[in-house]
Amino acid sequence: MRKIITFLSDFGLEDEWVGVCKGVILNIVPDAVIVDITHQIPSFNLKKAAVELLSALPFMPIGIHLAVVDPGVGTKRRPIVIETGRGDFLVGPDNGIFLPAVDKIGGINKVFWITNEEFMNVPVSQTFNGRDIFAPAAGHLARGISPDKFGPEIEKTTIETSPILPVVSSLETLKCEIIDIDKFGTIRLNCGFDDINKIALEYGRKIKLKLNGNELLIDFVKTFGDVGIGEPAALIDSSGFVCLALNQGNFSLKFNLKTGDRVDIIKN
Repeated sequence: MRKIITFLSDFGLEDEWVGVCKGVILNIVPDAVIVDITHQIPSFNLKKAAVELLSALPFMPIGIHLAVVDPGVGTKRRPIVIETGRGDFLVGPDNGIFLPAVDKIGGINKVFWITNEEFMNVPVSQTFNGRDIFAPAAGHLARGISPDKFGPEIEKTTIETSPILPVVSSLETLKCEIIDIDKFGTIRLNCGFDDINKIALEYGRKIKLKLNGNELLIDFVKTFGDVGIGEPAALIDSSGFVCLALNQGNFSLKFNLKTGDRVDIIKN
């Protein structure tokens, strides 16, 4: 059976950090297959990390999923292993980044607090837990160590909640937040099919947006090419998020929007 470990971080590729973490893993389990999801998460951006994990993990083989976006490194935040209903192990800081993805891979079975120094690089650096706690844990899980050997089981209700806030909805309005802007300038909102259904929006209809103090009337369509080049559209993207895009253009630049801005979707 292949020992598959996926890896996501905000480390970037200019420094040694990604390579060092991979080296730690391969010293423990030399035949591991390490799949890089991305290491270009903007520094400390928990929402972006959560979005990328939600988008990626359902399509990854069952295995160990290592994610290190950790603005609280060295503090009292807990290093954890989450066991999912699908059979995966999620390794990383207790800061909520795994929570949106967990529902897509079977939910949480158990959570363990990594405290056992037997499975760490010691002495542990207070500024590089990725190398000294998380990468070793991923490696030892891949070689078959049971997660209960890493430390005590903790109540799953005590772990940190998702950094992605829920939508506030009424009969005809969804009050949303921009949670991600991709390389094309397409905006992802913190809402999806279930939220759209609450206000009974249908494809082919126009919807009203309130953003940056302005109102905009755009088409709700199935794909970018359903509107003309340079025209705005709302659609459901490949990960199930409602997104706002310009066909072959940059929506975020055109309307001067950034992550965290509020957007209201109003049934027209």
